Amino acid sequence: MRVRAFLFAACCVLWPASAAAESVLSESFQDGDAEGWAPSGGDVRLTTYEGNVALRLTRSAAAVHSVSTREFSGVRVAAAMAAYDLEGDDYCLVEASGDGGRTWIEILRVSDGQDDGVTMHRNAVRDVRFDGAERLLIGARVSGNADNDQCWLDDVRVSGERAGAGEGAREDLGAAWLQSAEPMAALAPMRAFAPPSHAVAPQHAFNGTLRVREARGQMRVLTDALSIAAERALQVDTFPGFEIELVQDGDWLIPARRGPMLGAHPNWEVAIEPGRVWSEARDQGWTRAALPFALIETNANCTHNGVLTFVFRGAEISRVSWQIASETCAYFKFDFWGAASASYTPGSQSTSALISEFRTERERRMRVEPISSLAAFGVDVDALASPADVDPAALTTYGVIYNGVHYRGGCETRAGPYPFCESLLLPSYSLAKSMGGGFGLMRLELLYPGAGASRISDYVDACQDWRGVSLDNALDMATGRYTSPVSEADENALTTSRFFLSTTLAEKLPLACNLYPRREPPGRRWVYHTPDTFVLGAAMSEFWRARRGAGHDFFDEVLAAGVYEPLGLSATMRATRRTYDEARQPFVGWGLTLLADDVAKISAYLQNPDSYGQPLMAPRELAAAMQRDESAVGLAGPDAHFRYNNGFWAWNAQAALECAHPVWTPFMSGFGGIAVAFMPNGASYYYFSDGGEYRWGRAVRALSSLAPMCEAHQ
Repeated sequence: MRVRAFLFAACCVLWPASAAAESVLSESFQDGDAEGWAPSGGDVRLTTYEGNVALRLTRSAAAVHSVSTREFSGVRVAAAMAAYDLEGDDYCLVEASGDGGRTWIEILRVSDGQDDGVTMHRNAVRDVRFDGAERLLIGARVSGNADNDQCWLDDVRVSGERAGAGEGAREDLGAAWLQSAEPMAALAPMRAFAPPSHAVAPQHAFNGTLRVREARGQMRVLTDALSIAAERALQVDTFPGFEIELVQDGDWLIPARRGPMLGAHPNWEVAIEPGRVWSEARDQGWTRAALPFALIETNANCTHNGVLTFVFRGAEISRVSWQIASETCAYFKFDFWGAASASYTPGSQSTSALISEFRTERERRMRVEPISSLAAFGVDVDALASPADVDPAALTTYGVIYNGVHYRGGCETRAGPYPFCESLLLPSYSLAKSMGGGFGLMRLELLYPGAGASRISDYVDACQDWRGVSLDNALDMATGRYTSPVSEADENALTTSRFFLSTTLAEKLPLACNLYPRREPPGRRWVYHTPDTFVLGAAMSEFWRARRGAGHDFFDEVLAAGVYEPLGLSATMRATRRTYDEARQPFVGWGLTLLADDVAKISAYLQNPDSYGQPLMAPRELAAAMQRDESAVGLAGPDAHFRYNNGFWAWNAQAALECAHPVWTPFMSGFGGIAVAFMPNGASYYYFSDGGEYRWGRAVRALSSLAPMCEAHQ
């Protein structure tokens, strides 16, 4: 076996580096330990020859390691690799990803003809996409077709300079550039939109109205399953103009309105979140601001997260530069960047109220720790949002909530870590069936016992044919009305239906009421239908108005004021998608927008509702939804491993945990790959993604290290 070169590689080669560079990772495997390298696809093992140790990969095997470069810039990844017996198109590859696996950059490739088993090939790559990464992935793999195709990985090194080591001229989005007419040629590193370590307090205050004009941008389409970009009338590559009042509080910049803002654009609504204000010496007396934002598809839930920035001085303002490099949207993905002219009118009417409300929101946020902190409790953190469960390229963010702490994963984008992870906007999709439909009816049941037994036909004129169907039946998707009982056959047939495309209650409600024929009495069979939850929302709205008066709003008063505010949820969460007419009917089954802190607080409440004092919802119905009432477990779902009750799913985790008895684990689920699961040991786990993957068995097993789950469910 010709591997003599490994000894030479280990002892005789030095990698050049700048004097200021620090080592982030140095892996030679000489300690005989490959801990942290996650294997997959085949045989991965350490081998030793004449005292040197290397990681061998065979046939089609791969190994991935992660390291944080959060505090580093100028990051450089280096590796060495040898190969043996490659043929034709076989190759060995080392690559790295600074965006959690969304995109990979080749570091080193060894092909047929370079595979003498002796020569150690090496290379190093420096790329801005490696800088400031919460989780920089380094991957090694072999693409072979036989067991004799082998690669050896050795001498993996990551180095960089600590961020803020120098204060030279700004490389991206400088004040002079923002005041010029020069086009934005490409995406900038996301760190260019965040305060650097040498930022100082803002020299100027921004309190007034920001107006941004509509502007054509540069768009790189990555996925477009519905050919949206080809519909020129939708103008998806035009940044929508908007107007918003902003108030400054120290180094915070607070928008007067949160959630999607309806404008004139045919496809996009803008949602603005609180951002930051700071000064840099290199900006020559201008003050810099950055705001996280999202473009949200009209009448839908697709959310494309971005960030915008500008400089200002007194009443003067530069143009606004924006970019988008991530999304939670299964069918339309793109990078989008550009600049738009802007104006600023000083003067604000709501300074004190906005500041007070936002300070309270920040004070009530759950304590956040990095996801890596869970390793101290014996948790295999690599099993959380594992690439074996969720495609890293489709992952928006993830986290764990346990004992009052929010362990948050990264917010990776294709341009580096999102600089405002706490403000990343997350679409609910069908999580709203739990947090809107479920919470809403359980709140009404608390206020008006017996509300769930009320008949839909008594409150929705368009559903007069729904004989005997109760609000409870609609929440359980057990109306007895369906075309096919096959799991999600009816739902999938609605993908481009008039129901989803219609924008008014007058059109949407009759469609929802008459989509499916009556097949059997209600309450017997679960059949997944988003229109059923929409009908439920319309019925709950009328139920509320019948008791409180014509001018009262079910969502604002029952959900936002009755549940979301007491839980300390964000102002963003207290807005919802509605029909575009005077009725303004809340969608209830989809259309909410969350922050990660909202997910954490909802999870903590559902795990222990009794700790919140007076109940926010009917205790019996909530216990049933959370599988804590053996007499009311709900209807069977798509197979024997699933249940559905009061708007919540449940999955039997018995096999995953190797328990001796069923372990029914409640969870919420959303289109595209969104899950929030509530473990029986008190831990909660969530991820938002858009690759169509709904796997979290590895996470359940990993989180059982925090406390037993089998025993907890007995």
